[in-house]
Amino acid sequence: MTEKPHDDANALLDGIDKTLSDFKTKAYEAKKSYDQSDLGRAHRELSMLGRFWSQFVRSCGWIYLKLIAPVTWRIYRFVRWAFARYRALWARCVYAKDAYGDPEFSKARGGIMILATIAVCYVVYCAVAVAATLPWYLATVRHDEQLYLSNSQNLSSSQTEGPEVHEVYGCETLPCTEQNTVTFRVRATWFNEIWSVLHHGSLFYPGYVAAAVSPVLNRCVITSYGVRKKFLVRSWDIYPDLVQVECMPTGAGEGQDSKVINNKDYR
Repeated sequence: MTEKPHDDANALLDGIDKTLSDFKTKAYEAKKSYDQSDLGRAHRELSMLGRFWSQFVRSCGWIYLKLIAPVTWRIYRFVRWAFARYRALWARCVYAKDAYGDPEFSKARGGIMILATIAVCYVVYCAVAVAATLPWYLATVRHDEQLYLSNSQNLSSSQTEGPEVHEVYGCETLPCTEQNTVTFRVRATWFNEIWSVLHHGSLFYPGYVAAAVSPVLNRCVITSYGVRKKFLVRSWDIYPDLVQVECMPTGAGEGQDSKVINNKDYR
């Protein structure tokens, strides 16, 4: 009589285990059937798409917080500081005292302040352009380099406003091939203007520099800066700059005998 309750408990537990097992089996079969259905596949694809965009946005947030925000925050702080100083300077400059000694806004002073601001911004822009070009010039300049130039072309149109730009073609050695050809740009930039003033005492005139290259084969001594890589010219439109040239027309035979030109270490 004492064994019967124990047997009933075991039977009850076995029944519960069987019920749970049947429930899990039916749940698995239902899930499998749902996953194989059109609705299940659509739900799975939407879940994967949502997971992708969630991970993508979180990754973009990490890039912003770790790489962009530290830089933009410093720029923002500098802009706030500069604008506050400009407002203080504006308040000191645009007010004049009236007959009673009270400050009164002067439109003339305000206009002069605006014109002065534009002039200072332009000077700062030019200074930044020159400062940015100077390391590039020091790293790539070639003085008194000898090569052959044969033609120049004016790329600027007389009907459109814009900086005057010329293109000069040549080659480093003879005979000219697709491997040793080089193309220069002659353009009036602020750096070239300052360079010309320091070296020649006059402004830089691209047309006069390009005019020294006659439309024949010329043996030239030049000063230039920039990298002469064809993929930079083709992909990024980055040309070396020609700032000084001295040319002497020569015949093809004389040029053939002058192949002793060595263009290495002309810096």
